[in-house]
Order: sequence, then structure tokens, then C-alpha cells
Amino acid sequence: MTLETLKQAGAGWSKILGRRPDWQSHFRFDAEGMNGGFLAFGAAVLVAIVLATLRFGFPPPLAMALVVVQHLLPLLALFIATGLVARLSAFSGSTASFVVPGLYLLAAMKLVEGLATLLGVPLAGAILAVTGILGFRLAQANGLSLPTAIGYGLALFVLLAVLPIALYMLVNAF
Repeated sequence: MTLETLKQAGAGWSKILGRRPDWQSHFRFDAEGMNGGFLAFGAAVLVAIVLATLRFGFPPPLAMALVVVQHLLPLLALFIATGLVARLSAFSGSTASFVVPGLYLLAAMKLVEGLATLLGVPLAGAILAVTGILGFRLAQANGLSLPTAIGYGLALFVLLAVLPIALYMLVNAF
């Protein structure tokens, strides 16, 4: 992954938001494109964790493991929402057209989340809402109907909000 790849992802998202049909030319939907998205997300998670430790200090090892798992939950949300849309709709394209731009979206979300944590600004709800709206735009850009695109954005929003709560409940059950 290079700086040029990140610029292309930014340009692709700009075209998705501008409803321009040539947005797909800015992303690679093969293994290398997927790896670049995972690398961008992983780097953003690392930055978010470092920024949180600058504010709150380094947690004990078990708590740190849970922090890492909690930061990886958006990946699960992306894959579940994409799988649901692919199964329940008439989408005949490749799910990579959701996942690759989605990985860059989640990376941006994690960077903003990390900066908000460092500054002590409570933006978690707003970040989740914006991510859901951008998921809706991604679904529309992939040619899904309005109700299906709304469903994708809502599923992404709900999963992003609920999965950390489920992890919290699971950890506290033991």
C-alpha cells in the first residue's frame, strides 16, 4: 500500500459521494486491492490504539487484547452487512465492490475515532451515524435500489453499534 493507493481511495470515495459512475476505477477489486484495504484498516487501528494509550495509559495485557478485538469488530460488521445484502437482494456483482471501499471507510472511521479519543471529544455516535450514511451511499453506488441501500446502511450502523456492546456483555458474563 502506498500513498498513491490512499489518494486513489480518497478520490474513489469522493466520486461515490458525488454520485459519479466512474468511482470503481479508483479501487482494485482483486487480492492486492483487498490486502491494501486491510493494511489501511490495520494501520488506522494501530494509530487509534496508540492515540488512546496516549490519553489513558497502557492497559493490562488482557484488557489490551480486548481493546484490539473491539477495534476489529467493524470488520465483522462490514462482512455481515455485505453478506446479508448479497444474500437477500438481487445483487449480482462481486462483494469486493462493497468490501474494498468499505475497508477504507472503516480505516477513516478509526482515525477519526482515535483523534476524538485523544482530544476527549465524545463523537462515537456521530462516527457510527456517518459510517452508516456512507454505507448507504456505497450501496447506492453499487446499483442497489433505495430500500436495499437504506437496509445496508442501517445494518452497518446497527452492527457497528451492537457488536462492541455484545463483546462487553460477553466479557462480563465470565
